[in-house]
Amino acid sequence: MIEALYSLLWIYVLATAIRHLPFFREVPGLSYQTILFIFLLKVVAGAVFILIYTYYYESRTADVYRYFNEGKVMFGALWRDPLDYLRMLTGIGADAQHLQSYYAKMPYWWDPELYPVYNDNRIMIRYNAILNLFSFGKIHVNSVIANFFSLAGFVALYKFAINHIDKNKIVWLKYGIFLFPSLIFWGSGLIKEILLFPLLGFFVYFTDRIVAGQRLRPWQYLGFAAIVTMFMLLKVYVLLLLLPCLLAFYLSGKTKLKPGLVFLMIITGAVVMVSLTGWLFPQLDPFAILAKRQNFYMHFSVYVGAGSLIHEFLLEPSLTGIVSYIPRALFNVLFRPHLLDSFNPVIVMAAIENLLILFMLGFMVYWGFLSKRPNRIVWLGIWFTLVLFVFIGITTQVYGTLVRFKIPALPFLWMAFVSLLPIERINSLFSERIKRQLNLMKD
Repeated sequence: MIEALYSLLWIYVLATAIRHLPFFREVPGLSYQTILFIFLLKVVAGAVFILIYTYYYESRTADVYRYFNEGKVMFGALWRDPLDYLRMLTGIGADAQHLQSYYAKMPYWWDPELYPVYNDNRIMIRYNAILNLFSFGKIHVNSVIANFFSLAGFVALYKFAINHIDKNKIVWLKYGIFLFPSLIFWGSGLIKEILLFPLLGFFVYFTDRIVAGQRLRPWQYLGFAAIVTMFMLLKVYVLLLLLPCLLAFYLSGKTKLKPGLVFLMIITGAVVMVSLTGWLFPQLDPFAILAKRQNFYMHFSVYVGAGSLIHEFLLEPSLTGIVSYIPRALFNVLFRPHLLDSFNPVIVMAAIENLLILFMLGFMVYWGFLSKRPNRIVWLGIWFTLVLFVFIGITTQVYGTLVRFKIPALPFLWMAFVSLLPIERINSLFSERIKRQLNLMKD
């Protein structure tokens, strides 16, 4: 009861912040009521997410509880010795011997078998430890606060999009950027994705402002540096896949070459650089690392008996092995799960969403060929979706992670879809329907 009341208090405080913070005000196509509705929808989704992993799945092994519980251990150090808390939070002096008493209660903090290079769970443990400063260790309050920052990240993505979309199409942007079912569900749960979208959104938002020649304040540059650092620690592969796409996006706006050609050249150049890296530095061979990651998670999924395992194919650590697997990887991302895979509500929702994505892709191919000159925002959406889908399809063999890991591409795919919309025909169609409804009412 106390947690529910405290959650409501934070909802009220953050709803007030949405009304008064300049970042959320006067955003074209987004009224205060719309932003508030999205925030409340995310809060509800976050609460449902926690309840599902409390009562439907095994809570002790769920990521959401592992991050939260180990964040509470770190937060508890604040009362024993604030310096210990700061050491673990910042990483400065975090290897001190006496801190092992905390780490002994935090198995997700470091697992050398599961995370031989770097454990990206640490950033989520630290994030929960920060949120606990305001929630006093209440998981639903953590979810409410984290969803406020997640909302801000989506608004930042939206602001990036409206700078590159025809003004008469902006009205359609909010539906896909905010309301994709998997974006609502996975993007609102107290897992890595709830922090990923603020980082992704503000990364493209500030990059766009810097490239456009807008001068940022000193604290904004510091914030941008912090965003890049956290992005690298949380989901470095998303950042590395996004960078060549963004480079091609901005270069295509400064050259007379067709955007499609610029993207093809930049992406091809990136693949060549990756191949050369593996040839010059065999110990850093990206293809071997990719195959090792896929093989490990395949063996791990079989070991734990993952019920939604798609296949048991082991990837070969070579360029030819990976290239030959790409069609299968794309097929899995686009078509799995499908409606015959499971009656689990989450899987069914993902299957229906896959049908929506396939419809969008078919529509984009049709109108892309008709327009003959898709603009650069279209190519950004297509290429980032393609490279992320390929990467996820290669490394992931379980439905849940497949659906969850591909969601960073969905807002960009929607931007491309909206940019290709034949807005005149759509407006005409809707106006005709409205007229018919009015005539029926008169009759």
